[in-house]
Amino acid sequence: MNEKAIMEKIDGYYDSMIETLKSMVNIDSGMDCPEGIHEVAAIIGNFLKDLKFEVEYLETPGIATHVLAKRKGSKPDAKNVMILGHMDTVFPKGTAADRPFSMDNEKAYGPGVLDMKSGITIALYALKAMDELEMFENNVTVLLAGDEECGHAYTDAVEKIKEVATGQDAVFNMETGADSGSVVLSRTGIYYPEIIVEGIAAHSGKDPEKGASAIRELVFKLVDLYNFSDTDDDIAFNAGIIKGGVAANGIAAHAECYADFRYKKVEAGPKILKAVDEICNGKTYVPRTHTKLTLDPKRGFIPMECSEESMKLFEIVHAQGEKVGIDIKGIAVGAGSDSCYTAVVGAPTVCAMGARGELNHGAKEYIWLYSLTEKAKVLALSILSV
Repeated sequence: MNEKAIMEKIDGYYDSMIETLKSMVNIDSGMDCPEGIHEVAAIIGNFLKDLKFEVEYLETPGIATHVLAKRKGSKPDAKNVMILGHMDTVFPKGTAADRPFSMDNEKAYGPGVLDMKSGITIALYALKAMDELEMFENNVTVLLAGDEECGHAYTDAVEKIKEVATGQDAVFNMETGADSGSVVLSRTGIYYPEIIVEGIAAHSGKDPEKGASAIRELVFKLVDLYNFSDTDDDIAFNAGIIKGGVAANGIAAHAECYADFRYKKVEAGPKILKAVDEICNGKTYVPRTHTKLTLDPKRGFIPMECSEESMKLFEIVHAQGEKVGIDIKGIAVGAGSDSCYTAVVGAPTVCAMGARGELNHGAKEYIWLYSLTEKAKVLALSILSV
């Protein structure tokens, strides 16, 4: 492997990488804009076709488009490498026009610039360097989903990711990179329960006996949920939004809570679902109140657990970082990603291979421009070293 040649080649792509990134950032690709997701998918697909990939668009009409692309390596004993990511953002239609791609001397900004259109750009140009230098030795599969930000609630992306990941020797997820340059080796799982309690309104002083407090019922259940999570170090519960009532002297006829669970082990998932069902549906503290629980297991992520094989893959990534001049750390984070689905089928996985940056999902989201070429070098060298 001519490491110097591939690093010099990638350095020469800097301006082109910015233009490719700009073209994708300036396209709305939130869940309210499936046509934008399709447009981004076409940019990526055409790029990969030029690199001799067989490209397939997996479409769920009116929802999202996924890109699945494959290219065989030149070695007889080629390893199987998967590049994973997503093309959608959290931003509504119109954001790209209101806040388009912009740069200063060091950083780039815009909707999805970090999460994760820069990661896609990095992957495309790492593959381009390998192609132009005739160093495409391993088999490479690229799978980019169009609906990761909503947890794939309306498509079969989870099943497709697991199917493609099975048997892979290495998976690199181009998700949001940390400002420090660290990569992610484990992530918590996430559930999003919604709890709505209906009671009976009454005046709290004049005729309280006629009422049934939805707020009181909800509070008791939230205490139970917190107590449940406090008994397990691998489970955390948070009631993020609570609403209810109309007046201080009124017994509330309605109360609602929007919460989340974070959990570290895949095996804890069924335990959480069982406990939430028992607490919300199995008991009533305040007579004449009624509770509705909404908890869709597809709206969220299972944990990404770190395996010995993933640690070995991280060691490869770390070694390539040293060649580029950076000390890449492996960390655990609370946010979910599609890496959980590759890890759970046993594929060695390293996540957050994307650009350095911070503040994703916000108006001040940014990347460090120098990390485009930096991380493309690390990825290309890692793919060649698997």
